[in-house]
Amino acid sequence: VTETWAEKHPNTHLRLLRALIRAAYWLDENDNANRQEAVELLSRSSYVGADKDVIANSMTGTFEYEKGDVREVPDFNVFFRYHATYPYPSDAIWYLTQMRRWGQIPDAKPDDWYMQTAARVYRGDLYAQAAQSLIDDGVMNASDFPDFDAENFERPYQGELIDGVPFTPREPNAYIDRFDIGLKGTETP
Repeated sequence: VTETWAEKHPNTHLRLLRALIRAAYWLDENDNANRQEAVELLSRSSYVGADKDVIANSMTGTFEYEKGDVREVPDFNVFFRYHATYPYPSDAIWYLTQMRRWGQIPDAKPDDWYMQTAARVYRGDLYAQAAQSLIDDGVMNASDFPDFDAENFERPYQGELIDGVPFTPREPNAYIDRFDIGLKGTETP
């Protein structure tokens, strides 16, 4: 949602966040046991309206990469596990670095701009408020969420990125500068 909308409708925004968190939890619950039901719902014309088999390819953990190449990939889509719903600012910084690299952010920005923008957009405080209300209502447990008292700036390491370049969210320009192609973090086009 936009910042303006969220400020104008704080109670609706909180309830929307609660609903999204609960839906994500439900999708991953009991080793993805609810995914087939989600496929049925999403395939309805009043929702996505796509073919059930197409939706099921990724939702249920079985994915057909190409005709005949079917693989079991239970975590192909993760909705709640590994704190997937938590708005880590480091995730926002990675998106911003890619936007800079490919020219969607045309002007060079200092490292602190990335940090400030991420903090303004990825609102961990609002997420924590929604999560705490779910805990207080007995709908979810505190152990389902990351520690809100910690800084929670950077997503815990989950392996190498596909491009093999180590991501350094506290030094976004240095990260961008490691790539051979694309705009550099500090250059002006």
